[in-house]
Amino acid sequence: MKRWQIGVMAVSFLAVWRSGLLAQQARGPDVEVIEIDGGKNPELIPQWSAWGYAFRVIASGSRLLPSDVVAQSTSAEQALIVKEADAVQAFDHGCLARHQKILADRGDKKPELLDKEVRELTLDCRRNTLHARDRLLASLSSVAQAALTTFVESTKRGTSLSIPKKDLPRFLEPE
Repeated sequence: MKRWQIGVMAVSFLAVWRSGLLAQQARGPDVEVIEIDGGKNPELIPQWSAWGYAFRVIASGSRLLPSDVVAQSTSAEQALIVKEADAVQAFDHGCLARHQKILADRGDKKPELLDKEVRELTLDCRRNTLHARDRLLASLSSVAQAALTTFVESTKRGTSLSIPKKDLPRFLEPE
């Protein structure tokens, strides 16, 4: 399995996780699962997911930008892209910590309340990624915007995941 698929699956886990009981029900034998293949249906890969993945790729490993982005952007724009990717990753780490706190503090909370808390957190984290995208694109030249957007859209083609069909609308939120 490719590294980016693992990243998408990790993000998807947060997207469809409900609570211990609800998660067990979601894995039950009578739950219809939808397979999303970004190579066939890239429109089913939400922007928060594609941009989140791109920010993770940029902020990790060699911290190099795709060659087309480098060729179409200034060194200042490149530094800004990496800085924004780092900021998104820091926020995402905070999201994970907040998620763990919700789970640790769940006590006797009703599943509906726990689900509401997780959903609000999930949407907050996804919106942060989309706001970061918007801030970044607004700060780049049109050619750098196009190159970065083309890279992000290209990542959708290699994305594939499985989620319960009933959770698809929720997975696509907030778009």
